[in-house]
Formats: sequence, C-alpha cells, structure tokens
Amino acid sequence: MQAVWLYSKTIVPKVPEAIINRDRLYALLKRNPHPRVTIVQAAAGYGKTTILSQWVHQLDEPAAWLSIDIMDNDPSRFWQYVLKAIAQATRQPIDERLEHLFDLQYMPPFELIVDSLLNELMIIESSLHIVLDDYHHIELDIIHEMISRLINYLPEHVHIYMASRTKLPLPVASWRVKNCVTEIGTEELSFTYQEVEAFYQKKHIIMDKTDFCRKILSETGGWAAGVQLGGISEERSAGSLDNSTSFVTEYMMQEIFSTLPESTQQFLLQTSLLKVLDPELCNDLTESSNSYEQLAELVDQGIFTIRLSPKKQTFRYHQLLAEVLEQERNNRYTGEELEALVKKAGGLLYDRGEFNTAIDLVLEQQLYTLADQWINEQLLDIFYSGQIRLLIQWVDSLRAAACTVHVETLLIYAISLMTIQDMEKVDVVTKELDNRHEQDGWKDKDEHAELVSILISLKAYVHLALGNLDTFIELITKQVNRGLTNGKWYHAPVHYNLYHAKLTRTPLGTKGNYSSISDIRAFLEIFRQTDFKEHHVMGYSYGLFAEILYEAGQLEEALLEIKDGLHYAHRFNDRGLYVPLSILKGKIFMVQGQSAAAHTVWDHTLNQVPEWYWQRSIQAMKALAYLKENKIEAAETELFKTDRPEPLQIELGQELWLLVYCRLLMAKRAWQEALKIGLQVHEYAAKIDQIDLMIEASTLTAICYKQLKQESLAYVALHTALMSGSQSGYKRIFIDEPGFDHLLKDYQTYKRIKGSFQEEIPLDYLEELAAMGKPMEFLDEGMAALTLRERDVLRLLVSGVSNREMAKLLFLSEGTIRVYLTRIYSKLQVKSRAQAILRAKEWDI
Repeated sequence: MQAVWLYSKTIVPKVPEAIINRDRLYALLKRNPHPRVTIVQAAAGYGKTTILSQWVHQLDEPAAWLSIDIMDNDPSRFWQYVLKAIAQATRQPIDERLEHLFDLQYMPPFELIVDSLLNELMIIESSLHIVLDDYHHIELDIIHEMISRLINYLPEHVHIYMASRTKLPLPVASWRVKNCVTEIGTEELSFTYQEVEAFYQKKHIIMDKTDFCRKILSETGGWAAGVQLGGISEERSAGSLDNSTSFVTEYMMQEIFSTLPESTQQFLLQTSLLKVLDPELCNDLTESSNSYEQLAELVDQGIFTIRLSPKKQTFRYHQLLAEVLEQERNNRYTGEELEALVKKAGGLLYDRGEFNTAIDLVLEQQLYTLADQWINEQLLDIFYSGQIRLLIQWVDSLRAAACTVHVETLLIYAISLMTIQDMEKVDVVTKELDNRHEQDGWKDKDEHAELVSILISLKAYVHLALGNLDTFIELITKQVNRGLTNGKWYHAPVHYNLYHAKLTRTPLGTKGNYSSISDIRAFLEIFRQTDFKEHHVMGYSYGLFAEILYEAGQLEEALLEIKDGLHYAHRFNDRGLYVPLSILKGKIFMVQGQSAAAHTVWDHTLNQVPEWYWQRSIQAMKALAYLKENKIEAAETELFKTDRPEPLQIELGQELWLLVYCRLLMAKRAWQEALKIGLQVHEYAAKIDQIDLMIEASTLTAICYKQLKQESLAYVALHTALMSGSQSGYKRIFIDEPGFDHLLKDYQTYKRIKGSFQEEIPLDYLEELAAMGKPMEFLDEGMAALTLRERDVLRLLVSGVSNREMAKLLFLSEGTIRVYLTRIYSKLQVKSRAQAILRAKEWDI
C-alpha cells in the first residue's frame, strides 16, 4: 500500500485573526541560548497549539510542524512524517535520503533511524525548529525512547517543541538539571486580565470591561477555551460557564450547538467522524455541496473549528468540540444509523485510497468484521510499506474483541511479531493457526498452499533464532521437500541484515552458534538444488558458510562462497549482504599477505555505500588492517574519519568499531582503558547471547589482564573464550589476534600447574590452534606458497590416505583432489607423491 501522506499534518495551522499576541509567552520561547526542547503541557483548551503556531509564524527560520494523532503510534509512520516535515521546512530531501530505512518488512533498530536523522541535522547549516503537536497521542515506549535519544544528542542549531495534554514519559528531570529544557504549563498559558481584555476588544465585543472581564477571569481561571466560550456567550447573550469538563459539555450543547440551525447541527454531527475535514469529502458524506462555506462560517464564528491549510482548504474541529459532538452523535442516532454513517465515512476514505484512516475509523467504532476485511485486502501493501507496528496494533484490537481474524492476516501478524522479537506471542499465534486448522482445515485448501509454506518457514526461523538448530534443520528440510510455493508473498523483499558487519550476528546467524561444517555442507548440498536458489536468502547461505569456513581456516573455499554470495548481493541490491562479504574478503586477503588487495576491496566498497553505519564498519576494518601492519597513526586516522560513537555505546553493529578502538588503545599500551571497552562489549554480547562477540571480547580482555599483571583473570577470560570456541568450531578468531600464541602457551602452563578449571577443553583443539598460530617464516619459498587448503591436502597425503578418502574427508571430487596434488607438486618442485611426503615431513607439515 502506497502510504497516503496527509499534507495537513505537516503544515503550521493558520492563526485566527481574533487571536492576540502574548508577548510574555514569546519571551519564554525566545530563551537565549536556545534550550534543546520546549515542553508546552496543559489540559485541552489552554491554547498550546495556538501559541506554538503564533510563535512559528513569526520566526524567520525554517520550522517543521507535525500534528500527531493516534495512528502515529507506529514508529515507521511517525518518523517518516517527522522526516517529511523537516524536508518540507528545510527544502532538503532528507526524507528521500533516509527512505531506505523504511523500505523494510520490520522496524529497524531505533538507534539506526535516530542517529541517521541526527547525522542529517548536523549537515543543515541554518537553525531549525521542530514542533511535535499533540504528543500525548503517542503511547509506544519505543517512540519515547527514540525521542529521548534525539533530544539528548540534538545539534545546537536545532530546537524541538512538544505540546501535550499529559505529563511526558521522557527524562525531563535530567534535562532540567542540564538546563536544556523550557517548560510552559497551565500557569503560564492562563490568560491574564490584560489578555482577556485585549481578546474581547479584538473580537469587537461591547461590554462593561471591568465587570465582564473580571467575571470571565474568575469563572475560567484564565482558561483559554473558557475565555473564548465567554466571548461567544456574550455575543449570543448566553449565561455563565464553568471550567470543569461536565459544565463545558453542557455549555457547548445548550449555549452553542443548540442555537445553530438544524442543518448545521447535522453537518457537525456527521463530519465529526473525520479527523481532517476536506470539503469535498464532507460534501460526499453529508450529500451537500456547500461544506466549504459551512466550515469557513464556523471558523468565522469562533466555534472551535480550525483552518489547517488555506492552500488545501482543510479544517479540523477542536478536540473539545469533537468530544462533545461524539457524545451527542451517540445520543441522537440509533445503533443502525450510526453504523451506516461509519460505514459510509469509512468507505469514502477507503475509496479515496486513505486505507489506514478508514481502517482506524471502523476499528474505533467497533466495526471489527469490516476492519478485518479491509486489513486483509491491503495486507500485502501494509507489509511492504513497513507499517508493522500499526498492523500489530490493529490485529491486537481485533483479537481483544474476540473477532475471528483472517488466517492470512494472522500469519503475517505472527511474522510482524517475530520482527520485533516478541517470540512468546509468535509461539501463541502459530499454535492458534494450527488449532484453526483442526477446526476448519484451512491448510488443506489450495488457495492457502503458500500460507502453509510460510508457516513452516516461520516456525523454522523461530527455532533458528532460539538456537534450536536440529529443529530448524528438520523444519527447513520439510520445507525444501515441499518446494517453494510461488504466490503473492514469494517476492516480498526481505532484508535479513540492516547493519551488522558480520552475518553471524544477524538472526540468520544463530547468534554465532555453528553446527559442524560437515552437517552444514550436507544440508547446503540439498538446499542449493531447490527452488530456494532463486531466492534472496540463498545469498546469505553463501555468506554465512563463508564466515564458518574462514573460522575453520579454509580460506580458499571461503573465497569461492564469497564470490557466489556477492552475486546475490548485487542481484538483490542488498548492502546488508554486500558489505559483510566485502569485509570478509578483505580479511582473507590480509591473512594471505595481500594487504594492498584488501584495501582495494574495502575502498571500492566505501565508494558503493552511502550509509554512515556501513562506512564506519569498513573504516574500522581498514584501521584494524593498519594496526596489524603496525601503522598506528594510519589506523587512528582511519578509525576517526567518521564521528566517534558516543562513549562505549554498542549499537548498530558498531561493536566492530569499538573493538578496533580497543586494539588501538592496546597498541598504545593504554591497557586499562582498553580493558574497560573489552569488558563493556563482553557484557553486551552476553546480554544478547552472541557467541563470537563474547569470544572476541574475552580474548582481548585476557590480553589486557595479562599486560596488567592480573594473570589469573587473564586465564579465566581466555578459558571461557576457548570453551565457547571449541564447542562451535572457532579458530581464526583466536589466531588472528597478535600475541595470542604466547598467551595460549602461558595459559596451558598455568592450567597444568594450577589445575583450577573443571571443564576440559579438547586437547586436539588446543593443538590445532597452536599449529595454526605458528609463524610461517620457517617455511621455504615453495612451502610458503601453499594455500591453507593445499596444506590440508598435503597433511592428508602424509597421513597415507588415498585420493578417494581425501575427497570424502574434504567434501571434494577426486578430480579436484588430483588438481590440488598437481599444484602442490609444482610449488614444492617435486615429481611424485613420495617426494612430496618426504618434503612435508622435513618441514613438519
């Protein structure tokens, strides 16, 4: 569904002519230096929107405005509106530059959106004012967290204003301490005697100034809506009023609404269903032709109607009036009449393409069956446009009302829940889908074949995310045997990686918990012959297997996997696959001593990706390469080409940057500071149960502890890392670390003497690490030229196995083994199998 963006939400409301200037409030808004945020908080009718719109209209600087409603409780929708408002105010296509963040089927991490917006705001040279009106409609904690982060790191030239009826669930107290907030509340917004007098003079109301103004001020307490009601009352010779809600309702009904012509009353009751009043839509709803004239007349009479946009001729009713009209509508219409009116209004919105507004209206009015029908009709487009939170909100409402939700909607709802990691709820919904099958046999219907396929994949993915690899393989094998069902969901553009520099750290990477290479290879041999070979996820199978092969030291085969994976990355234009593969390719080149080739790969990748978070990861990798080349100054320059992350913030895949920074500090012998970062990253990794990140961080902290003469802590940290590494087949993560070989020897000595570790690490694993970590300088020119894969073949040759056995052990064909042997003979300058064996034994291979 192509989202319908309402222009009226991002324009500053027009200021009524009768409104007076309130200089004392302007003085509060002009505080210099400008604080980061101004909060305007008071009950309905105190003029929050009015004072902010007055203020914005007199500014000479760009101002972005967003009128928030209940439908904005979807992070994707909310932030897209914020970006559109800023783009509209600054005349810079910020919304277009960041639209890739929302072209997803699930909500990206909130830091990714907020930090990307902050980077864009830094580029804007002029001052910018951002108004978030009616913020009390926002109920989602994630949006509150995002707003808090935005304000905490807001550039000095940007200022945010927030209007709310209720206390904001934001860290206002800490902002007060930092003197970065201005607060305007009921006391400041209340009219003074002079302002009441000026207001009535501007409305040309003839009165006894002293008695009338004092009476109004006494009865309303300076409440802006009450002052306005008093003016209408005087003009209509009506009676008194009171500030309380019940009296306001009664007053509006008796002294304002009841005095209007019956045709106007009907017009108000019917059109009050609409949040935004478009005259053409109102004409269709009321079956009239003078809606614009009626709305303009209500504005002129001051009857709580606001003109939103002279350009678009749109209006809205003040919330006080809307609430009164809703109550009267429910009193005056029968249930059947009200349902018919709601269906008519919703249908008109739906036919105009305003699907979200239509669905929200019928849900609000409890027409659940119609809501379910419309949600299902628009389901594919809702999912494609990334409005996942909104979909969850809608389906939650249907389920709370015990409405039987369409099977397809329920399934996509489960997928949406999975993307926000609500696995407990996903489990409940998948079981409910299975139970529904027991009741109505929906899985047996031909039109549901694709849904059944998706359900199997969903269950498999949940088990993968939970680390249940055996169950995952069982389910995905079942899926493979079934074959993919090529339906409308088949080509949904799924993004499996938003920001991680390693695919291991994505949900597909099972948190770095690998199966054995032989098991994975056997599964992939089947998987890659199925219909999945044309699917996006196939590229990730190459990328993940390449990372596993790299850890096992099988570099040549890893390069072949990378080559195939990059084909998919380019085909699907997926930078989440392209960047990690390019980083890994460069790492392999570095291990093979081809540093120039590594930097060429990374420099090319930098030129292909505009996103700051990808660039930061690639620059961190280049910095790491410089450190391994002992080019400390070059490493530091490269590492800080982009702004440093906030101190010790681990997010958006930036653990790579932080661990490279840790190594830079280690190279400078700043061991204590480096240790602090290593421990912080390890704590984060343990919290999310990310195995390879825990191993890497533990290894670095072990080296730091050793240098700080805290040997026992060093060996405990290393033992923990080695335990995890041995269980999941990690090798290069250790031997790539300078100084690891000495640390390993000291650890083994300590372990032998102290015998303090209860869990035993396999001896052959430790011996393999020691062998892989041996320096290669002792080899002659021919032996040094062998690739790691060729050395594997040579070791098997020395052990006396046949070509057929080699092929079986290495999962290669006998023809490939013969090619390897020919290369080995050539590089060692020998002519026979026996000579090659003698040469290898001579060099202890």
